[in-house]
Amino acid sequence: MIAKGINLDTFVKAVNDRSTVSGYTHDFYNYPARFSPLFAREAIESFTEPGDFILDPFMGGGTTLVEAQILNRPAIGFDISSLAYFIASVKTSPLTEKETEFVKKWTALTIKKMNCKSHSERPEQWIEAGYQRNLSNKTTWPIRKLSEQFINDLEKVRTTVKVKNFLRCVLLKTGQWALDSKKEIPSAKRFRAKLWTTIEQMLVGSTQLKFALAEHKNDVMSLQINKPAIEIKRSRTLKKSNSPKLVLTSPPYPGIHVVYHRWQIHGSKETPAPFWIANSLDGHGLTHYTMGNRQQEGLINYFQNIKDTFSSVAKVCDNETLIVQVLAFSKPEWQLPKYLEVMKLAGFYEIKPFKSRIWREVPNRKWYTQNKGKTPSSNEVVLFHRLIS
Repeated sequence: MIAKGINLDTFVKAVNDRSTVSGYTHDFYNYPARFSPLFAREAIESFTEPGDFILDPFMGGGTTLVEAQILNRPAIGFDISSLAYFIASVKTSPLTEKETEFVKKWTALTIKKMNCKSHSERPEQWIEAGYQRNLSNKTTWPIRKLSEQFINDLEKVRTTVKVKNFLRCVLLKTGQWALDSKKEIPSAKRFRAKLWTTIEQMLVGSTQLKFALAEHKNDVMSLQINKPAIEIKRSRTLKKSNSPKLVLTSPPYPGIHVVYHRWQIHGSKETPAPFWIANSLDGHGLTHYTMGNRQQEGLINYFQNIKDTFSSVAKVCDNETLIVQVLAFSKPEWQLPKYLEVMKLAGFYEIKPFKSRIWREVPNRKWYTQNKGKTPSSNEVVLFHRLIS
């Protein structure tokens, strides 16, 4: 047994949850390869108690951190992506009542005056660096221009950084809806309308999280760190904390094409526009976020990076720490055994709380991926590990 009183049926049901991600701040952005909040909640409730410390070495969109906050568990997340850091930070920082009222008034004025005929100041430094790539063709330029107007007005207004980041996240979510992997790009009119509904939905989510956190007697620590997970062993914050009771995460998938840092225009052309909207610098290629080239024979770089990362994680764990990971493999027949071997070299051994490993079909795959039908990478597995004594 790895936890007393765990309801295995409930846990398996949570793993296989296919409902649309929603509630609180979870739907602020559709971060690639994220797992279900219901799964994160069930894992946290099953394997920890209120006050237990939780770590996510690959925090992505911050699902683990949000659920930890709600359940009164302090948590720290690491991610090499400045975009992930931005999103997770916004999702774990609910607005105050005063800030909410400001957002409502500002957006009412700003969205009303946005139109394609009005002038927009072009962000030359971002353009020169390529952050608006593939956003100037006949279908995408209206979205780009309205986004420029939104950001121009936001940069001029006097308010808190938290409010500005929230509003940038509103634009980020709406831009993703309009551009990322869409067969048809919406009109400027539909884009403005979507901005309105996105504002309303995100304010509701922010308020829900604020009320949930208000139920706790003390502030719940939720810290986001924009560094690779290999830096965990050097973290001063972690050295001052107790070892994590739970490490709940989803590392990059070996051999699988997941675009964490770009939007795909018409399913093929990429744009780094999310970083421009989030005011976050990028400049890295895909392998920077996936820990290695997926076409490299034997995925040598990927597995070396996984070993180094979890060796770092091992430095802050103890015998009570449980590692729970969600992964998919392009060729599970050899990549899964290799992954388990690398985890052992990093200092962890696999445990099996169930009769067999839990596999699930990946939900909400993008349309161009769905066209390929079922492949080995269509399924994810949940792995459990503990520190080798």
